[in-house]
Amino acid sequence: MKLKNNPLLKKLGGIALSFAVLCTSCTPSFAATGSPDTSVERSLTIHKYHMEDMSHSTTEGTGQQTDVVPADAIPLPGIQFKVTKMQDTDHTKVDSTWNIQTVTTGADGSVTIRGNSNLPMGVYKVEEQTNPAVAVKADPCLVSVPLTNPTGDGWIYNVHVFPKNKIKPGPEIDKFVTELENKHDTADISESVKWIIETTLPDDVATCKDYTVTDTIDTRLDYVPGSLKVYRVDTSKNRVLMTPDCYTVIEPNTANSRTLTVQLTAIGKQTAAKSLPNKEDVSATLNLEFNTLVNKTAEGSLGQPIPNGATIHYTNNLDIVFEPQSVKEKPEVHTGGVNLLKVDSEDNTVKLQGAKFKVYRTEADAKKNINAVKDPANNSVDWEVTTDTNGIAHFWGLAYGKKGQDAYYGDSTNYWVVETQSPVDTNGKPYNLLKYPVKVTVNSNSHNDANRIVIENIKHYDLPYTGGVGNMTPLYIGAVLILLAGGATVILVRRHLQEKKR
Repeated sequence: MKLKNNPLLKKLGGIALSFAVLCTSCTPSFAATGSPDTSVERSLTIHKYHMEDMSHSTTEGTGQQTDVVPADAIPLPGIQFKVTKMQDTDHTKVDSTWNIQTVTTGADGSVTIRGNSNLPMGVYKVEEQTNPAVAVKADPCLVSVPLTNPTGDGWIYNVHVFPKNKIKPGPEIDKFVTELENKHDTADISESVKWIIETTLPDDVATCKDYTVTDTIDTRLDYVPGSLKVYRVDTSKNRVLMTPDCYTVIEPNTANSRTLTVQLTAIGKQTAAKSLPNKEDVSATLNLEFNTLVNKTAEGSLGQPIPNGATIHYTNNLDIVFEPQSVKEKPEVHTGGVNLLKVDSEDNTVKLQGAKFKVYRTEADAKKNINAVKDPANNSVDWEVTTDTNGIAHFWGLAYGKKGQDAYYGDSTNYWVVETQSPVDTNGKPYNLLKYPVKVTVNSNSHNDANRIVIENIKHYDLPYTGGVGNMTPLYIGAVLILLAGGATVILVRRHLQEKKR
């Protein structure tokens, strides 16, 4: 991303050059009504203003304190001017007999040189000095002290000039998720998400009065303590990690309404300025990176964006407090879920309680029962859910779609559910476990009740009895009967043989 300076700057630059200063430029005219009165105290007052729209400054000054200043002109303190006396006979040459003075505008944007001994009659050049907060300096101007009045019949002994120009804009701000330029991403509940705040560095950052970034963290996100890192980035995208003494940090907590506050220290301002100068269309920046976890509160907004913005607060080196700027297009992260409904395969109205499931990101892992998605409450164990009395269980907080896709229009993501414990029937006998993983699809609507995944269980099979003493009873009875029959046969044969002998 190219974070550009205020687009009006270039357009008004030319105007600022020619109209920025409404100083009275004149040559001395000592013949209006004769020579001026040398006993009257003389003074030269410079009134410095800044304006957002320089096209409003179109009236030439007259040197009088009553000159009209545009309503949107704001006094500008802290601006230095060099005042040089020129030779009376040649206004292009410096009068070396008078010491050049450098003066600074005060809180009301003005500064005065007064006193006849301090300000001899003559022509003075007034030159605004460079300040990194000023977009275009006012043009130098020549001022006669005293000055012929507008009607040409008298003198102005207290001369006033009103140079105006435009100051440079304050910093801009943007924010991304996961990586620069990316506005959308997805995550599981309890998964860490990186956020990147990017702010531009004005030319006067080294001497600015305040450079503070605030970020109120959404309640569905938990800030990861100690995760903040700050980088200064030049216009060639070279990133340099700044040391902790370059900024102060107030981490989010309930007492400060979950607001992260990062403020550059004096060392930090000077360090950040090492990434200057800015180019015409690209500014040096700061990257503030930190992590949050998607928390269980996000279960209440599955399939919806969880946005997070930030605001830059800036006061330049002239004590001008800029309107705080906030991220216009907030980045977001989203998470989804899936509902399971466990029923009897022969009668789907029978809801089965007590079935347990795990979820996997690939079918191969599901078949091998490895790499299950971890439990949001305990990342060291597999996530396992159990159907309730209504046969319902859910996995809420599963990432879906890809980086760069928003919550509502992101692609779906497939997962595989494995049954790890079957339910039991009314006789206390377990149903058959599912033989294969069940593919489920997570998207922005998959968590809705209307999109529940129905999973059927087949009842147990009645197999023939095998093993055990009790099951051998019929065989024993048969054997006894056979033995009895055999014994009876032997007795009958013996009796028959004995009768023949008789």
